[in-house]
Amino acid sequence: MSRTVEEILLDYKKCTEYIIELLKKEKFDFLKDEMEKRQCILNELILEINKKSQTKKIYEKMHIREIEEQAQELMKNKALLIKKKLKNISVNKTASSAYGNIGSSAKIFSKKI
Repeated sequence: MSRTVEEILLDYKKCTEYIIELLKKEKFDFLKDEMEKRQCILNELILEINKKSQTKKIYEKMHIREIEEQAQELMKNKALLIKKKLKNISVNKTASSAYGNIGSSAKIFSKKI
C-alpha cells in the first residue's frame, strides 16, 4: 500500500527533528542510522514524482526548510568543534612525545671521555 506525500513528508520531518536532537545531545553513534533512514524516506518521496506540486505545497506548509537549515547548521558547528578537539589532541600528543624523547636522547655530556 502506497503512502501519501503528506505521510512521507511528516516522517521526513520527524526524522530530521530527531537528528537535531541527536546532534544536540552529541549522540553521534546513532546519527548514521538516522541519516540512512532519512535517505530512504527521501528515496520514497522521489518515487512520487508525479505529485511534485503537491509535495512542494506540503513541504512549505510543514516548514521543513527551516528544520533542514537548523540541522545543517548544527552539523556544521559540531563538525568544526570535533575538528578543533582533534587538532588539540594532535598538538598535545606531539608535545608529549617531544618531552618524552628528551629523557631518552643521547647524553654525550654526562659520559667521561
